[in-house]
Amino acid sequence: MSNKDFRVCHGKLYSYLETKDYGAIVFGCPPGIVKEFLRLKKPLPSKYIISSETFCDNLNNFDFEFIVYSYLFTRTPGSVVYAYCLPEQEKRFRNILNETLFGPRFDQLIESQSNKLLNEKCLNTQDKKNLRIFLRQNFAKNKTISILFDNLLQEHSSQPIISKELQKFIEEKLLSKKKNILNVGIKNLPQKLTKIYQQCAQLQKELDFFSLAKEKDRDSFISKIVKFYHMEKSNSVLINGLKNKRKKLKIQEVEPRIFKVFEGKVQRCTVNLNNIASKDKKNKPKQIQIPFFGVTFIGVGSGFSSNKENSSAIIWSEGKGILIDVVANNNSILLNYGINKKDVNHVFLTHVHSDHDAGVLENLLDKRKTYVLTSRIIYESFLRKSQALTSLSKIFIEKYVKFIEVTPNKKIKIPGFKNTFFEFDYSLHSIPSGRCKITYVKGEVTKSIAHSGDTKYDISKINAWYKKGTFTQARKNGILGFIWDSDLIIHDVGGGNLHTYYESLLHLSDKIKRKIFLVHQHGKPHPKSQLRYATDGETIALIK
Repeated sequence: MSNKDFRVCHGKLYSYLETKDYGAIVFGCPPGIVKEFLRLKKPLPSKYIISSETFCDNLNNFDFEFIVYSYLFTRTPGSVVYAYCLPEQEKRFRNILNETLFGPRFDQLIESQSNKLLNEKCLNTQDKKNLRIFLRQNFAKNKTISILFDNLLQEHSSQPIISKELQKFIEEKLLSKKKNILNVGIKNLPQKLTKIYQQCAQLQKELDFFSLAKEKDRDSFISKIVKFYHMEKSNSVLINGLKNKRKKLKIQEVEPRIFKVFEGKVQRCTVNLNNIASKDKKNKPKQIQIPFFGVTFIGVGSGFSSNKENSSAIIWSEGKGILIDVVANNNSILLNYGINKKDVNHVFLTHVHSDHDAGVLENLLDKRKTYVLTSRIIYESFLRKSQALTSLSKIFIEKYVKFIEVTPNKKIKIPGFKNTFFEFDYSLHSIPSGRCKITYVKGEVTKSIAHSGDTKYDISKINAWYKKGTFTQARKNGILGFIWDSDLIIHDVGGGNLHTYYESLLHLSDKIKRKIFLVHQHGKPHPKSQLRYATDGETIALIK
């Protein structure tokens, strides 16, 4: 084999090696790598070499999510992706994929939702420990209460009746046997536990619509999609030939991010990730006029749309911006629009898929303080994922990520704003995800902008799920409502199993349809569309 059979090509924060006998091998996993191969019109390779140092210039080179999604959703069933990495990196990958493919376990949902309960002033250290054990073992894992909740939903019981029956069970069957929990001094403990259980159980039912595997089968599911091979003590791995398994390619990391490639004793090439330019091309700034209250679309695409930035928007109010999700290279994008990043310190994090949270991680690594609005459940999912990605401590992360907790259907004034309010609710997605309404109110002036987040809005499916007994009537009405009374509505139109199809929105009234701007676009806009597709960089002013 000649050296011409080993061709090293370079992309943004990654390199790939084209070989005749071993296929294509990628070095590095930056965000957006799937889009890069789509733009190149090349098939996404199946082999990935992970460096011992996974960050370069504070940019993530450990983003394996969309590679896995690509193999799950766009390849033939049974397709496998290979990761060559350190043993501890495999553990981190598994933790990340558990979080992004499946979402939190049910006991994690319960514990997150019980945060205020666990921090009641009346609890001492031992009380907290006992309560946490009770929540994990006796509460979250109780099959009888789970069956009771399912039966009540299938009977289409009202929310008050469900609450009454759950509270009765909690008092008579759980707390009566745990006097140490009942007697710690928490006021209205049965009512609080009932509310926590109902919220988490309902969310879990919705996540189950999209579940790829049962909770006990998550790890084995990952093992079927991703085959992990560990770097040996010499920091090397062997790759078998595609046709001739006796042929071996040895890849050795001789220095962090520098690899030598051997066939037998012959060195074929060197791959140096340190020499790859990590900065975006500087475009001429497209200066936007910042409205007093309005929106700028930073990106309108999906994680698989090659020619568009991932979905993100800035809601402007009182001269300051609230980002709806933060895409990779966000700071460069803001600069290209002439936006001072100091004017955009607040983020509504809808969920923890990398096409939505990559920029938050970059801000963290850049030690830039970010105020994150989201639910406790989504925030703690973000913490677990960030720790797995970076190996940073929770204390370090929370030094720069300032959490502002929001709860469903409770309007709050956004800290740092005088007259701007935020309202949250969960959307329908594969992991806990949020939607929001942001409202400016002063005197007789009231204007609002809503964002659907990633969601499966499909009225026929939602009604069918309700008939099967998966929602209360109140929750079904909430899913089908919430955002439509806003003055401007930003809506997901990604299609597929996890997102809304364009056609699913056409039943809405003309009055509502005129207010909708479509984002998370996958594919080309519909010809003669009845709905408006947002464009990258577009700014809409509701109050100039």
